[in-house]
Amino acid sequence: MDDRLRAGVTLFNAGDFFAAHEIWEQLWNDLVGDERVAVQGLIQIAAGYLKDEAGVPAGAVKLLTRGLARLQMSLPRSMGLDLTAFCVAVAADLARIRGAAGAALSPPVLRYAA
Repeated sequence: MDDRLRAGVTLFNAGDFFAAHEIWEQLWNDLVGDERVAVQGLIQIAAGYLKDEAGVPAGAVKLLTRGLARLQMSLPRSMGLDLTAFCVAVAADLARIRGAAGAALSPPVLRYAA
């Protein structure tokens, strides 16, 4: 597993969505194919949670939706990550934010595949 992917996971799970986005973007530039699509999904989801923190729910919905669609192409796992539960949790947050403006989101934890 690429160290940048692992570092981004640690940052995302710590709630540092901006830093996770930045490090994953470096990795994304070096990838091709399905892995590139999956990392783009992670980048967009991190940016979506960042938009939510900034109080921009429309931006959060847009980015979470796009990121989720990209990650769902990689289910159940990609690059050593277990994406199934992660995608379910992101989808739940999307439903929450669409249902009530200002709803509190619960960013999921990215876990490694067994």
